[in-house]
Amino acid sequence: MKTLVLYQSKTGNTEKYANDIAKRVGADIFPLKRFKAKKLADYDTIVFGGWVKAGKIQGIDDFLSNWDLMKDKDVIIFSVGMSMATKETRANMIETNVLYDYHMRYYQFRGSFDFNKLGPIEKFMMKKAVDTIAKNPEMNADQAVLATIIDTPIEFYDQEKVDRVVSVIETLALEKKS
Repeated sequence: MKTLVLYQSKTGNTEKYANDIAKRVGADIFPLKRFKAKKLADYDTIVFGGWVKAGKIQGIDDFLSNWDLMKDKDVIIFSVGMSMATKETRANMIETNVLYDYHMRYYQFRGSFDFNKLGPIEKFMMKKAVDTIAKNPEMNADQAVLATIIDTPIEFYDQEKVDRVVSVIETLALEKKS
């Protein structure tokens, strides 16, 4: 069984997850923008990871535009964002990204965040959002953490989710052998 891992990363979080998954299962790995869709035929399992901006998995539309070439393969999607993965946030991601139209597995990873890695426009927008949150006298615990995000980078790596995706890929490979 041949596995492919594609990804779209902005600050390196998604790329790190993609590299770790690919290394553990012996997969080929490429940034989405450097991969030619006609090569999808060479793979049995295809993994795509993208970072999240405003609830949208970046690169997902480009990836899914080749669905006809993947629909008979095992496809795994993972997204990387600042939010904690819950049933509600997972359902929102599936809805926002229209993943319910496709037969695939989806995993939501939590990523790190470093304000200094953002571009000027994103820094401006994040600063405005954080200022608004900080002024809310009824902010909850999650919002209180967000209020400190500009001064304190968040380091997080979701080893459990990486292990889960790797386990699924290994199980798919065993099923194909039998």
